[in-house]
Amino acid sequence: MAKKDKNPQVIDVGSQALVRREGIQLADAKGEWVSPEDVEFVPPADAEDFVIHEEPEAEESGGADLYASFVRQATRIPRLSDEEEAALGRKAIDFQDQDAARKLVLHNMRLAIKMANQYRRSWTSLMDLVQEASAGMAIAAQKWDPSKGTRFGTYAAYWIRAQLTKFLMTNGRLIHTGHTRAGRKVYFSLPQIRRKLLAQGKNATVEEVAKEVGEDPREVAMIMSRLQGHETSLSTPIGEDGAAILQDVIAVDGAGPEKEATETEMNALLQHIIERFEKTLENDRDRAVWKEHLIAEEPASLVDLGARYGVSKQRMGQLATRLKRSFRRHVVDELGPHTQLSWLFSQD
Repeated sequence: MAKKDKNPQVIDVGSQALVRREGIQLADAKGEWVSPEDVEFVPPADAEDFVIHEEPEAEESGGADLYASFVRQATRIPRLSDEEEAALGRKAIDFQDQDAARKLVLHNMRLAIKMANQYRRSWTSLMDLVQEASAGMAIAAQKWDPSKGTRFGTYAAYWIRAQLTKFLMTNGRLIHTGHTRAGRKVYFSLPQIRRKLLAQGKNATVEEVAKEVGEDPREVAMIMSRLQGHETSLSTPIGEDGAAILQDVIAVDGAGPEKEATETEMNALLQHIIERFEKTLENDRDRAVWKEHLIAEEPASLVDLGARYGVSKQRMGQLATRLKRSFRRHVVDELGPHTQLSWLFSQD
């Protein structure tokens, strides 16, 4: 049994849920153990309001909880006054003083712990969340400008939240959605949009969410379906006999891997044929018509090309037609006489 402190030093312990979940026991002014359910938690005015003791059973078993130990160490660090924070902030931003930035982070570690607990349902390890929250606060310490009149904690909260959300978006699922601009926007704002629509008496439908974020409803529908679903192995047996697996029946958005592989190979072969054909063009004018007009993504006009080489538009058109026919013959020579060429310059 841990020795009870008759004159406990009182410190900030965070939330009641934190105390109950992490196995932290409270002691009152007489040193008696108090159940968290019997304590009314009020935000402390300073660092001397409550005391944290290790739970006796945990100490007897020899298992020191890392997170509880970290909380105890962090809450022993005194808070800074507004003037002290501002002085450290000016050193960090004006002189890139790393020691000043580190002190800002250490003396505000309570904020990192508090915000990490707000995301505890989305991740199993609280220490991972505290680490990411600390990283966000370190970024804030390098960017905070005390002359703007905003307290460091208020400014750092935005960076902490961004770092935590980014961490969960990347690591919370085996397959994450936030790899596109629309995916990141929906992931970050979906909870707030749902609350807003609910307050307005509306359902968070795909159309309403897409209107709020200003994205294509089809893409929003895909993102929301992924966020609301769970990862499942493609090898999961399905059916009563389990003869089939999930990948045999699941629908795909694209044309399928076989067709995509075929198209990739055909594109590579066609590119090789084009490169070999270009080597046969010895005339600068022919090369210009071929590269700038026939195969360019944004073709140059025959009028402009004709003006460059001092010939009419009609003459340049004749050259383009000749080059097309030459390329058809080159393709047949490369692929064989049975090659179907209906796809090649089909407008002619």
